[in-house]
Amino acid sequence: MADAVDGMREELAALGDQFRRRLLNDREARRGLDGLLTELDHARKAAEGRIVQPLLYDLVLLVDRAERQAAQDDAFAGSVAAELLALLEKYGMTRIPVTRGPFNPEIQEAVGAIAALSPEQSGEVAEVARHGYRMDERIVRPQQVRVYTDR
Repeated sequence: MADAVDGMREELAALGDQFRRRLLNDREARRGLDGLLTELDHARKAAEGRIVQPLLYDLVLLVDRAERQAAQDDAFAGSVAAELLALLEKYGMTRIPVTRGPFNPEIQEAVGAIAALSPEQSGEVAEVARHGYRMDERIVRPQQVRVYTDR
């Protein structure tokens, strides 16, 4: 009977060792898989930047043209512009919101100046000349604005 118990103890110890080895192997495999998934995500984002972003930028130019045409009371051009904006958003390109306030060089590009009516207006955004766009946190095209100056 003692031999049987000793045999069972040895067998349990061997199973415990085998379980610990498999657990360690699973952890290593999981770490390796996580590393591969991270690399895959970086590669996907890089490919999007090289392939998708230029195409979406070309669509932004079409939106500009359609919106200029829609400003001349062209309803069809307005509907095309709206559909193109929806398509851009579907693929992660969003329009930078129009905000009044001080000029922000991180998201805006000054393309003109307008004489300020008061000293407080100096440095404030007067109007948006062209909409800006971003993809995730990356600025694809800055918002082009005219800024009030003290001239």
